[in-house]
Amino acid sequence: MSFECDYCFIPAHHQLSILIDLAASHEVDHHVLLRGSGLFIEDIFSGHKLINQQQFQHILKNAEQYFRNQDISFLFGQRSLTTPFNDAIKAMLYSSSLDDALNRYLTFFASVSPWLCPRIMYNSDQIHLYWLDENKIENRFFIESAMSAIQALSRQLYQSKLPWTFEFNFNEPDYIEQYWTHLGGDLTFNRPMNMMSLASHFIHEPLPGASATLATISHQQALQYMSAQHLQQSFLLSVHQYLMQNIQNNIQLEHTAEHFQMSSATLKRKLKKHQTHFQAQLDQSRLHTAIHLYRVHGFKTEQISQYLQINDTTNFRRAFKRWSGLTVQAAQS
Repeated sequence: MSFECDYCFIPAHHQLSILIDLAASHEVDHHVLLRGSGLFIEDIFSGHKLINQQQFQHILKNAEQYFRNQDISFLFGQRSLTTPFNDAIKAMLYSSSLDDALNRYLTFFASVSPWLCPRIMYNSDQIHLYWLDENKIENRFFIESAMSAIQALSRQLYQSKLPWTFEFNFNEPDYIEQYWTHLGGDLTFNRPMNMMSLASHFIHEPLPGASATLATISHQQALQYMSAQHLQQSFLLSVHQYLMQNIQNNIQLEHTAEHFQMSSATLKRKLKKHQTHFQAQLDQSRLHTAIHLYRVHGFKTEQISQYLQINDTTNFRRAFKRWSGLTVQAAQS
């Protein structure tokens, strides 16, 4: 069973409290952040209000508009995974290795990263962390927060800063000094995807603050909460996984709708509710497949084109430019 973006499961008093405190420290009233979300400060202070992803993302976008070119997104991210709001975050904080923590990040993303859904690619010497539906320019605040969250989490787990590298699917921003301050200098812009990477040997090293007992207990309780709240899978992640599994086939909207036992019109309506459409989801899956084949398996352009059942490399190059906004050559440089 998958949950949708209007399903209320996010405790309003958890990570949003960070954002409200940050706003207050900048002498910004909470009404600015909550405007249009259907949420009131009394809901947060009650400690019982549950909100949905639409409301959560709406509030983050309010913050982006009001604090444009400031560092609120980075500061929010830095505290969002290092503050033990729930058992899912505790399970990450007590993990025996960064690999365990990141796998729990994927498993419990609805509880720990309700604004973006993370995915991971592994190759022989690096780990690549990226997110679904992150290439929209209006989601830049989400990406800055998500990357800051992972960097801060890994720093707390290791008790030292790790040499992450960062790639962004947009031009260098005017407020680049905020990136230098909060993420470091290893930044690359105008890339096909928003992604952060780390040498793979780091993810298996034992962590100084690990606790097998506390991690196990927290993990079990987080699983129980996820089951009780029906958070096994998000709708968009379900669609993404189906498309990735069938990417070599001639996937059509009708086939996808049939798989999910709904009409094409219903699938279209659900995707629209999630601020996307079928072609965007299909393009994203093809782009992610192409990057995976290139980064993980070392495929050449011709091999990727054949894998994706695109009849010649010229058409593939055109398609890749449409998916990512970049040429294949620029993406591989």
